[in-house]
Amino acid sequence: MTDTDDQRRDDRLPVLWHGTLIDEAEFSYPCEIRDVSHAGTLVTCEQEFPMGTELILMIEDLGEFAGVVKWQGSQQLGLMILAGPDLVLKKFAEGSGANLSKRPVELGDDPLKSN
Repeated sequence: MTDTDDQRRDDRLPVLWHGTLIDEAEFSYPCEIRDVSHAGTLVTCEQEFPMGTELILMIEDLGEFAGVVKWQGSQQLGLMILAGPDLVLKKFAEGSGANLSKRPVELGDDPLKSN
């Protein structure tokens, strides 16, 4: 394993959040957010989306995030976050510490602020 692989793994936090993906035609699909990083998130969804598809990811208690599909396969997709109320979803996952985050944890008024 290379240093880049180690760094990528360290940058991702496991979560199990429930959300909804909304496509350009405004159809919605239930999904689970499985991990988050500074740039995006791993999502599982029964609906398949082609590479480059622009979607809205709605996460309860956090809001809506615009994203684009960067990779997909076997009911999983990598969604690069383009815009949203907080571009750093990872800070909400970090609120749960070493435990698997089952819901976003608010860290106060500024999610970028460290504890």
